[in-house]
Amino acid sequence: MSNQILNDHRDSRGFVVNPFEYLAGTGDISNCHAFSIEPGCERGNHAHPARNEQILVLSGSITVKHRDENTTLSAGTPSILTIPEGIRHTFENNTKETAVVICWSSERKEGYNGDDTVW
Repeated sequence: MSNQILNDHRDSRGFVVNPFEYLAGTGDISNCHAFSIEPGCERGNHAHPARNEQILVLSGSITVKHRDENTTLSAGTPSILTIPEGIRHTFENNTKETAVVICWSSERKEGYNGDDTVW
């Protein structure tokens, strides 16, 4: 048994970690990361031109702004939201509790080989 310490990136909004960064290969899953969003904060306002992004809330609740839509996701009703490649999106926490989210990509364009986030 081993315990791999992840590089976590923390700031006033919370943290981000990539649980697969130490694996040699991840098959069809790429760019998986977990993050927190503190109450009243947002993350994102970016797009991924070469891959989709799938979102699952592990704790709390968030609003995902994408296109002209707002989608609320909650750990109380687990669901996966898939944002297609190239769609700009933002994650907001408008509640009074910290939200914890995991995101990953399962579809990507041929030749994709890393983070293609466009801010």
